[in-house]
Parts: sequence; structure tokens; C-alpha cells
Amino acid sequence: MNYFFGVNNNIFKSEVQIPTFQNRSLKPKNVKLFKCYPENGKWILKDISKTKINEYFYFLNNENISNNEVYFLADDKIYKNFDDAKLENFNSYTDTKPAFRANLKIYINNGGFSSYQSEYPYSMIKKRGSIISSVSSLANTDAEKNYIIIKNIFEKPIEEIFKAYLVNYRTKKIEETYEIKTNNTNCIEINKKLIKPEIFFTTKEYLGIPIYASLKNNYLSFEHTHPPHEYILSKNKFVKVNELKKELNEIIN
Repeated sequence: MNYFFGVNNNIFKSEVQIPTFQNRSLKPKNVKLFKCYPENGKWILKDISKTKINEYFYFLNNENISNNEVYFLADDKIYKNFDDAKLENFNSYTDTKPAFRANLKIYINNGGFSSYQSEYPYSMIKKRGSIISSVSSLANTDAEKNYIIIKNIFEKPIEEIFKAYLVNYRTKKIEETYEIKTNNTNCIEINKKLIKPEIFFTTKEYLGIPIYASLKNNYLSFEHTHPPHEYILSKNKFVKVNELKKELNEIIN
């Protein structure tokens, strides 16, 4: 199954539109929309199906979105199977090819907006690991400001601080260290001087989805990343990525 998320801070606002139909069939399914968020060491479950705007879509505006919430489709069976200590695979309806996605739109007040088709796979929430992302591939040196929005969803209901880094692969040095939080949509600003091919954004303890946002003249550019092996064409691409992870981990250690 897939989870969905938004962002809501003093820079970016968001809207999320979640379909009730699969990408190979326009027939809507009678599924409900739920949200979960961690509180006092437990997952809190709430039915938010009132956000349905027609038989085909649920729509969450910025007032409905919090950074520590996740959203997903399910039916009433969830009440029997829900475990407040662990997020589970609550549906098979969103297990589709191509992937079942929601439209995530971010915007700035009195300014631009952008969107992409977004999802957070259940397979990612069960794992710990590291993020590797090339900063220069998506950040923009011509922009006035550049940000990385990082969403982490972890199966346990914890909001734990962990570290993220901008690492210079060539000099083998940490350029910046950030504190971000599990089960949250985090946002960090990138110094324009660090937008170089040798600079990588990385974490050590938890996975997540990094999304790059650039601002200029009150306009907004918004790009999501892919796993690093998808940028490599050679047959040994997984070996290459593992080697890079090992070298970056040695630097931050």
C-alpha cells in the first residue's frame, strides 16, 4: 500500500488530492480516508472521509494538513486490525502498477505553486537506512533560495531527532549538519555555495523522501528525487550505490 503526506510550515503550504479509483480503471471504490499521527508513544487513528469532494477524490487543503500526519485509504476493517504501536499494510487497493499516487501541490503565500504525483510506499516505513541524494542534480544555483523537504514515515509512533548531512565527496568533509525528525515532514535550506556536483545530501539512521524546492521572484520549482541506482545505467549500479553509501558513511562517522 501507499501512504500520502503534505507540508505545512512558515514557508510552504500544501494541498493533497487522493483518488478513489485505480490508474487503470476509472471506477471509484468505496474506500475511506484516514490519518495517523504519533502521540504519547501511540499511533492515533482518525477517519477524515468528510474531506471527500466527489465520488472520485478526497481533497486535503492546508488547514487539514500537519507535518506529523500520514494519510491513507482503507475500509472499516481497519478498526479490527489497527495496532497503535505499529503502522501496517492496511489495504491492497493501492498496490498498482504504475504506482497509485496522490497529487501533492505545494505553494507559497501570494506566490507560485507546483505539484507532482506523490506516494510513500509501505515497504519503506518498515526499514531503517540512509538517504543519498545529489544536491546539484535538482537544486538551482540561479534561485534565490533552495530547500530540501524530507518526509520520513517510520512504522513505530516515535518522533525522534536524527541527523542529516551535506557531505563533500571530493574533500571527504561534512559541510553542514542538520537535525530532523522521524514521522515528520522536515524542511532545510541549502546554502547556494554548496550546490556542487560533489555535494551529497545523506542520512545515516532513517530513510525518507527528499524533495527539492527552489524559489525565485516569488515563483516556485518543485522536484522529487528517485533512488540513486535509477540514475545509473550500468549493470553493477547497485554495487556502485553501495560503495558510495559506504564512503559517505565513513565520512560522517
